Amino acid sequence: MNSFTAAIRSSLLQNARKGDTLRRWSIKELLKLNDVNATNADIVLQEIRTRLAIQHQRLSSFSRVEEYAKIASSSDGATLSKSLKMLLQLHENTYMLPHEIIETDFLMEGFCNRPKQTYLKQMVDDIMTRHGASVDTFADATIASRNMEHQIPQILRKQFRTDANILQKPEPFLHSRLLIQLICEHYVSLHKGKSTGAVSIDADILDIVDDATTEAKAVADANLGVAPEVQIRSVGPFVPPPIIRSWIHHAIVEVTKNAMMSTVQKWDEQPLHQKQSLPSNILIDVSRDADFMLIRVVDNGIGLNADRSDKAFRFAVSSTQKRWDCINEQQSYAAVRQPLGSLGVGLSLSNLMMKCFGGSVSLNNNQNEPGCTAILRVNYNDDYKALN
Repeated sequence: MNSFTAAIRSSLLQNARKGDTLRRWSIKELLKLNDVNATNADIVLQEIRTRLAIQHQRLSSFSRVEEYAKIASSSDGATLSKSLKMLLQLHENTYMLPHEIIETDFLMEGFCNRPKQTYLKQMVDDIMTRHGASVDTFADATIASRNMEHQIPQILRKQFRTDANILQKPEPFLHSRLLIQLICEHYVSLHKGKSTGAVSIDADILDIVDDATTEAKAVADANLGVAPEVQIRSVGPFVPPPIIRSWIHHAIVEVTKNAMMSTVQKWDEQPLHQKQSLPSNILIDVSRDADFMLIRVVDNGIGLNADRSDKAFRFAVSSTQKRWDCINEQQSYAAVRQPLGSLGVGLSLSNLMMKCFGGSVSLNNNQNEPGCTAILRVNYNDDYKALN
């Protein structure tokens, strides 16, 4: 926090202590923010500022990183130190965006002015983009922390795990980050004229699944040279729950990419004389089961062994051997939004997205046949309150 003035530093520390005052967001609470006005804008900015302050304090709690980096004396120590500094700087800079607007009473004076509304929308959009870019850096720090632990003398490892708790147990930090993203997305969507913001009511689920699988197929084809076909079906008529479309899309893309990678791997391993011309199809069915909408992604791939099952939802643990490099592979990246796999954040974030409002993602081997089934459970209870 050395880049802050004393007044700003005091404000950040004060806001970081407001954890008990944060709203417990639910889908229903989000839908109450249904207009672009000064009151709602103030709610959004106050929430963003407080959550950024809390996250900054969580990162600052690992104050002994430099000491451990010197003890480890490796590239992992340098990576960890650099990554945490970058994250702290990102939070400091981003914190100032809502802070300056709140402290100058920018909102209350003529908020009906369209340029002022547009300015605020662009700023919230900027916060969403900046904070979204922090995941890779946080993943780098988490990986370096795991590697460093084995390089530190045994007698210090317990204390290291305590000091590096934010990286050893990253879910609370990532969960908070997702809520910041969602609040920003909701406000930006309202400004664009969508009355329900980031929430989709009575969404066309099959259309959402089709969009996500189209993206997953493009990624698989660009990386593997082939993409399994996908069969999509709805099991019985039902009304879908209110959803965060961007989260559902992300989760379907991730589980479908994994299903495609597993399916193509098994297909590649088949003897030539037994090999079909194309990998087996992937089945996705959408149904309702009591309080949840279920999206099942079924493949006939290599399945889950004990190691893959244990690591499937761990943050920054990837089955991909080579990390994707946006410089070395920029031409192939131009054709698709994302690589097939890289830092190991896709499934873990998908699970956190679903869990936020009472859902889940599960992975299990198929019974009596090869392959695996991923199940996304989406909660119908729009009053389920996310943790802070």
